[in-house]
Amino acid sequence: MLRHRTIAATPVRSASDAWRVAVQLIADTLERSPDVAEGTVQAELAPLTGLGAALIGGGHLEASPLLLSDASLDVEIRIVTSDAALTVEENLNPIPGGASATSDWSLYIPAPAHLTDAVRDAAANSKHIATEPPSTTATHAATKSSDTIDLDAVRKLGSDR
Repeated sequence: MLRHRTIAATPVRSASDAWRVAVQLIADTLERSPDVAEGTVQAELAPLTGLGAALIGGGHLEASPLLLSDASLDVEIRIVTSDAALTVEENLNPIPGGASATSDWSLYIPAPAHLTDAVRDAAANSKHIATEPPSTTATHAATKSSDTIDLDAVRKLGSDR
């Protein structure tokens, strides 16, 4: 199941603070699992510290969210600015499904053209930072699960009433 989280940035909090909130949310989620040691998530994402803030400041994580992915976990994390940041209802609690995370989790970082090299450099230093979206995302899983519903049967059910 694809889950969503939205984090407020400027003017609610600075881009740097919003990045710290996102990293803490990811760590709080994944480190509930016995397979993910405490402190490892923040260490893995450390190469993105300044870059994450730059992506937020430029509005790039509003248009293209981060994607946290693992065997049983797919989460879009969107970081919004301006008016959207003032009206968003944040849920910064650990994301359901994190307790079953594996040590193979990955965080896809969308990169605008002018930051592609910087994102690739950061990803080169971590086995958990991805520059390409995962091959199997929750979006695909959601599509597959909806394919198992017999829409003709549902329509027929509705017409029988």
